[in-house]
Amino acid sequence: MPILETVVCQTEKGKEARFERMVKSRVELSKRQEGCLTSWYGISNSDEFLFLIQAAYDSIEKFHEVKKLLEDTLDTKDGGLESCLIGPPLVGLFEISKDSLNLPK
Repeated sequence: MPILETVVCQTEKGKEARFERMVKSRVELSKRQEGCLTSWYGISNSDEFLFLIQAAYDSIEKFHEVKKLLEDTLDTKDGGLESCLIGPPLVGLFEISKDSLNLPK
């Protein structure tokens, strides 16, 4: 069953541009991995420090594989996303149907 990861987080003032660059690199690297169906992020239209990051994976196993790759590849270089956050992110993993993603066939 596909898995949707949803992260809601808030950056520290003055770190939002760096955080967005870090998120972009993670989104792009994730999308290139087998098992990641898609990945994207958004910034709140009422709070420039509030971010939504989502990614869909074929399975929970693929989720763990991609997360490990991101951690080993990017977190070791830039300190990880948490280094820019005010507090802990709100993270959820949800089972979804592949049809709900409206991906091209």
